[in-house]
Amino acid sequence: MSIFTNYPKIRYKIDDHDYLKAIDITVVSKIKDYVKDFRKIAYTPYVIRDGETPDFVSYKLYGSPEYDWVIMLTNNMYSIYDDWPKNTDEFKNYIIEKYGSLQTAMNTLKYYYDNSGNIIDVAEWTTLSSALRRSETTYEWELRKNTNKSKIKILQKNILGQLDAGLKSIILKPII
Repeated sequence: MSIFTNYPKIRYKIDDHDYLKAIDITVVSKIKDYVKDFRKIAYTPYVIRDGETPDFVSYKLYGSPEYDWVIMLTNNMYSIYDDWPKNTDEFKNYIIEKYGSLQTAMNTLKYYYDNSGNIIDVAEWTTLSSALRRSETTYEWELRKNTNKSKIKILQKNILGQLDAGLKSIILKPII
């Protein structure tokens, strides 16, 4: 079950005659604040494996796919497309779509670094000996970003009931 199932509903006016029942997303900021408090006290590091989805990780760790939203919120993830790590095939397709080809991404330098890891310009980079500099291709940069997304925090299973009850009380309170 999605967290949105419990969100309050509002009447959204489409035109002079029609209304739509819509989810009241104004409670999101209160939910974010509430979940932040839990992130401070009870989590376990977890590395997402290639191809794992939020619902799969939820099932694997909590015994139910219904807590995928907990995993997303506790890690400040709001879009499965932008915030969750891409699997191998998705990553390859993303690179090809964004840069034209894997080869282009692998051959295009993105950043130049000194031996301390500071980003420097190409002019300074060329003055340094090869032992004191390194570069990063666009492909390497995208891969590093994607890999970093796989390092998440998981709320401990024994906290889920308390979190769920607390969120339901927030959702059911009127917004002032």
